[in-house]
Amino acid sequence: MLKQKITGMLDRRLLHKNRKRSYKTIIAACTALAALSPIESHAKLSILGVLDTRPSFAQTPVAPISPTTATSPVIPTQALTPTQHIPHQTQTVPENATDFNASGFSAEEVGFHKELGVITARGNVEIIHEDRVLIADTVSYNQNKNLVTASGNVQLIEPNGDVLFTEFLEITSDLKSGIAQQLRMSLSDNSHLVASKAKRTEGRFLIAKDAEYSPCQKCQDNPERPLAWKLSAKEVTHDAEQKRMEYSDVFLELYDIPVLYFPYFTHPDPTQRRETGFLTPSFGSRGTLEGFVSAPFFWNISPSKDLTLEPTYYYNLEQGHLNAEYRQHTQTGQLRLGGSLTYADGGAGATDSNKSEVRGHIDSEGLFHINDTWRWGFEANHATDETYVRRYGVTNRTENAHLTSNLFTEGFRKRNYMKAQLSSYQEQRDGNDNDLQDGKFEYLFNHISQPQKSGAYWKTNASLYSINSRNDSSASRLAADTSWVIPYTSPTGDLITLDTNIIASLHYANNLNNSGLSEEYSGAQARFTPSMSLEWRKPLSRTQMGGRVNEIFEPIIKLKAAPNIGENHKIANEDSQDFEFDDTNLFKTNRFAGLDKVDGGQRLDFGFNWGLFGEEGGYSQMFIGQSYRLRDDSTYDSNSGHQDNMSDIVGRVIVEPSNFLSVLYRYRLDKANMSLNRSETQLAIGPASSRFSMGHLFVEGTGQSSEYATREEIHGTLSNQISKNWYSTIDGRYRMSDPEGSVSYGGRLGYKDECTTIYFDFRRNFSDDRDIDPTDVMTLRFELKNLGGFGTL
Repeated sequence: MLKQKITGMLDRRLLHKNRKRSYKTIIAACTALAALSPIESHAKLSILGVLDTRPSFAQTPVAPISPTTATSPVIPTQALTPTQHIPHQTQTVPENATDFNASGFSAEEVGFHKELGVITARGNVEIIHEDRVLIADTVSYNQNKNLVTASGNVQLIEPNGDVLFTEFLEITSDLKSGIAQQLRMSLSDNSHLVASKAKRTEGRFLIAKDAEYSPCQKCQDNPERPLAWKLSAKEVTHDAEQKRMEYSDVFLELYDIPVLYFPYFTHPDPTQRRETGFLTPSFGSRGTLEGFVSAPFFWNISPSKDLTLEPTYYYNLEQGHLNAEYRQHTQTGQLRLGGSLTYADGGAGATDSNKSEVRGHIDSEGLFHINDTWRWGFEANHATDETYVRRYGVTNRTENAHLTSNLFTEGFRKRNYMKAQLSSYQEQRDGNDNDLQDGKFEYLFNHISQPQKSGAYWKTNASLYSINSRNDSSASRLAADTSWVIPYTSPTGDLITLDTNIIASLHYANNLNNSGLSEEYSGAQARFTPSMSLEWRKPLSRTQMGGRVNEIFEPIIKLKAAPNIGENHKIANEDSQDFEFDDTNLFKTNRFAGLDKVDGGQRLDFGFNWGLFGEEGGYSQMFIGQSYRLRDDSTYDSNSGHQDNMSDIVGRVIVEPSNFLSVLYRYRLDKANMSLNRSETQLAIGPASSRFSMGHLFVEGTGQSSEYATREEIHGTLSNQISKNWYSTIDGRYRMSDPEGSVSYGGRLGYKDECTTIYFDFRRNFSDDRDIDPTDVMTLRFELKNLGGFGTL
């Protein structure tokens, strides 16, 4: 009788078609079913939103229900949509009963077979259990066996991002253990594992039979095309906890052709970024060292630290070599300690070239934060001799003239900056210049004030240094460069800047041997240089070609007045050497890089900017300028471009009408005959798929005090994207000044896709320095994603 009343009430509720059924209706309807069952089978809501009819452990009575919410034992319902979730309710259950608990569920149709204890959900079924998600067309839950069976477009999403695809899956209610047929597993980096069948245990191990693994993706234009490479194995085990993949009876296949066989093979899964083990070995030939073989080992000490050891054996010389690098992240910063060691015939730094000795180097650095304002750091770079670093190729500093080590601390606060640094230098060139720096202490302080309402502001650059040279001479300096800058914009668009500047410095020299002195000098010198400059600019613009192009013309005039300084030979010039007058420093108040030399006297600078800017992004710019000094003195070296009253003409031209073409030309023309004293050309032409770039540099020597003589060189690069995956590059550098000849040239042919990198590289280096001879280096390297790579040098 009660059943008939409940059924009638439910039919009346179904007549209200426009009313959306709520979760409470389904829960109450499911609970009503328990009222029709024997008294020992009390209702308890499971993850599927229907009944778990197993007896309650405590025989807890069910709360009273409204008769309007009862229904029949099997519930066909259309009220649940994929976006709806039924709240989970919990009651005490027997110890031997396992509940299918979850935080969310949705389906289009839910049914329950009371006698079998099987709950069935159909249509876009989605089950969320803790951090796992199961999606399928049909899902049934056997309460007695605690087993979930899913079929039809089954997807199981793991916490680490892996997704399992199959048509049939049997799994426990916690979604951790089960079996699957015709499995496809997509890992977190889009690599995939395909197997005929697989078994999952405790959410950790996935054991796949007759499996294939590859990070390569199917070709969209030709899905039937074989993958570039894959691993085919009789059995594959994926350990989600250890983050490893292990293979038994495995072949490496290239385009479905087996090329290598391993009885056992293992590698980290895509979620594992670092793991202890041997890295890919390498072998080949390196210059005069000839043949070698190397087997690096990586030790993942902890998530914040690791160690890499790279032993190398040069078998032609019967010589061993060890390179090591330790890295660590701390709570306040990061640290890297590197170095290498070998026992070999003495090199350029050996006391006896026929005597075997230890050779090696140190290459380390660190940076640590003290608080929000201060931090400190260090760099340690030193070698046993001058050619070791380049001969063994142990660092990327092979082109450096010297190795630098320093210890520093620096602070940042608002508009202030401070740095104190202690440095030492190790020369790498073949020379006996005793004037080179050996060690240096430097203190820097910079401050820029907040602009006032008028826009005026202060700026100060203070510095202190003390330098020791290899010839036992030393130089010290305390200096400050302070300016009061007042910018002004007139109602007619004139940009006027008044800059009042004072450079004060105190210098001390010990055993200074300057070319301008008749004998060594020791003593102190003070210099105080006030100056005032006034700069005027007037940007003018107009449109061209019907508004599609904007033209801008800007004349610039700057007048500077300061005492006549000239050159004081009793002041060591440590930071203002090799001055080159060009378009970048024409309008600077002090044109020198440092404060050991000061640009004094009265001068007039003038020039203009001109440009065309298109609405499509293309543009062309031009600048030309010149300077006139009232007094001809020795402030600038000969051939610097401004040794006389009237300077050379400097300028630049930039043409970039589109991404297809880019031209930059910077020049300095002799004021007398318009001959070229300095030029720099950079040209890039062609689309991104086939790009040619060329550069040319010519700089005339800047006098006897310059470190460099006249230099001229040209270099070029041709890069070509042959196809979607194939590319090539060719490059070369040629020195046109003395000593004339090639510096280096080479090329590369490579292939790269989402899972494979292959390239062949050839390079010729003409460096010739003591035990370093010109060498040819050929590299053929294969890199397989997630597996590593191997190659020859």
